[in-house]
Amino acid sequence: MTLADSQGEETRPQDQVLALVAQIWEQGKDKIVARIDTLDQATIELLGGRLEAGMRREAEREAHKLAGSLTTFGFPEGSRLARDIEQSFQADSPLGPRDALHLSEKVVTLRQALEREATQPASQPSSRPPSTGSRLLIIDDDREVIDRLSADAPAKGLDTEFASNLAAAREAISRQRPAVVLLNLSILGAKAECLAFIEELARGNPPIPVLVRTPMDATLDRVQVAKAGGRGFLPHGLPPPLLLDAVCGVLGQKETLPAKVLAVDDDPQILDLLKGLLDPSGARIMGVSHPLEFWNALEDYAPDLVILDVDMPEASGIELCRAIRSDPRWSGLPVVFLTSQRDPETIHQLFLAGADDYVSKPLVGDEMVTRVLNRLERTRLLRSSGETDALTGLSNRQQSARSLDQLLGLAQLHSQSFCLGIVDVDSLAEINQIHGYPAGDKVLRRLAQFLHGVFRSEDVTGRWDGPQFVIGMYGMTKADGVERLSQLLESMWWEVFTNAGGFKFQVSCGAGVAEYPANGTDLTALSQSAHQALMQAKSQGPHRVLPAGWLPGQEALSQKVDVLLVDDDETLSSLLLHALENRGYTTRWLQDGLETVEALGGANPTIRASLVLLDVDLPGLDGIGVLRRMAREGIVGQTRVIMVTRRTSEEEVLTCLELGAFDHISKPFSVPVLLQRIKGALRMPKGDV
Repeated sequence: MTLADSQGEETRPQDQVLALVAQIWEQGKDKIVARIDTLDQATIELLGGRLEAGMRREAEREAHKLAGSLTTFGFPEGSRLARDIEQSFQADSPLGPRDALHLSEKVVTLRQALEREATQPASQPSSRPPSTGSRLLIIDDDREVIDRLSADAPAKGLDTEFASNLAAAREAISRQRPAVVLLNLSILGAKAECLAFIEELARGNPPIPVLVRTPMDATLDRVQVAKAGGRGFLPHGLPPPLLLDAVCGVLGQKETLPAKVLAVDDDPQILDLLKGLLDPSGARIMGVSHPLEFWNALEDYAPDLVILDVDMPEASGIELCRAIRSDPRWSGLPVVFLTSQRDPETIHQLFLAGADDYVSKPLVGDEMVTRVLNRLERTRLLRSSGETDALTGLSNRQQSARSLDQLLGLAQLHSQSFCLGIVDVDSLAEINQIHGYPAGDKVLRRLAQFLHGVFRSEDVTGRWDGPQFVIGMYGMTKADGVERLSQLLESMWWEVFTNAGGFKFQVSCGAGVAEYPANGTDLTALSQSAHQALMQAKSQGPHRVLPAGWLPGQEALSQKVDVLLVDDDETLSSLLLHALENRGYTTRWLQDGLETVEALGGANPTIRASLVLLDVDLPGLDGIGVLRRMAREGIVGQTRVIMVTRRTSEEEVLTCLELGAFDHISKPFSVPVLLQRIKGALRMPKGDV
């Protein structure tokens, strides 16, 4: 009995494929008829002696599409006839009256074949209970292992179900499909049945990963399990916590999907069929029906695998594959071909162009899905082993550089901003020397975790050299980058680490930020600019972030600052100045109202500020008096003012706003909230409210 037989009303994978094919046929059969109409028109014009070259090429293309798809939709005789018609229109020799008659007969026969050979649509698959995505089915008769796994699994976020034999396992799967199966290969001595069971799960659509418990020295068992499609091996005697870690590892691999597949075929029905076949596996499919649109789609979509039809107008799949292999950014991208030509010369040309695999038309669901998923899995394994920093789990330098180049290319293509940041752990060598290398490794791993938390999933994060990490931010400006990295550095500063001896210590970092195109138009120039900004930040003190182009002491030289803080509270002012400077803003601090009016006003002001953060309670002249003088001298029109006060009366707020204040905030306030208001005030163009 097969797994499908044990699932009662569940639809078998092959039935699902038939149902999908029937559905796509119903949706697109009008296009098939239109293609045959084109062939009819071409033969009519040929009979009248007026067939032009353009019409002949169009008829050849339509016949080619029919030949490639009709067998898939259940019309093998129609596919053969379409191939004959294609070859007739494809020939270089002129077509005469006798050719026209033969072609006309074949087109009529083709129409009749579609009516005669139409297969009955498969019944629609019955709905399955939804999977939780974290359900573990354990097939084992070892009660001690089962009890311990049952106790520990909830802490790992796993729902468990147990089966003591394969019959019970099949029944459990028929009720609810698990995310992963843990199978004892020695269960009841039914090794052959277990191997067949593993193979059925591996061939499912979607497949269910199986981890197998087997004796350490059972080499033959391991070979047989691998051949059947088992995902991994766990030796007998491995403690249950480690068994669950392995299960979570498989689930983690699964969560890296959906993989992105770019399919290029000039037949929209084939694209629909590919999408229908691959969607259940979790892959995301983008279809391109014109080969000249391929390169833009490749740049925008950045797929994990490409499917190419061999024969397409204007650019063949072989030519596209050669272009992929000639570009260093995409040279390692897996390419699978679709071809209706199986002759040795065509297959040789595919692999010569750089193909990884090929699938013959008509498409067979199981074969297509298996080949694509196997290629994606191999690629993922190669990438995870060769492109990931083992300590932090981030991309290594080589892989992150490739990803950064792709983001930079998108920014150039779409005229978007792109920001590159470099973060460096201060004195990592001293941390290793004083607290030990395990403590230093803990610092690096924690910084990597903060990077994941602060930055978006579409951002590129990687570890470059030793204590240095790089971040690429598409669509973000230098000010955005400084803000994000400031959050990161603050989080690291408040983190407390403990060495092996129990001694607690803290860590500071520095960062520099560069922006495309102002600070460089390629990755090398941007990284140099960001590194220079990093060195400047480190020279200014711990946990500082500076943008590229920042000049040391520029506030004193130019008298132009981003933020002028006017407040006589030294503790609060020190905190605010530190937070502002960490974000790359230039600042000045004054504590007296009269001094502020003199510095900002007059014919030759000593300070020009983009924004004034003005406390109401000041010595000399209160904040409202300062604001009134600024309004009278026209300074408010050039400088934005955010008022800070301990009072929250409506009258005071209205007075400040009437005098031209941009915003108003009352004490006590949240520093991050105030920083966001400052950021918004500095960003908004003058004249906007």
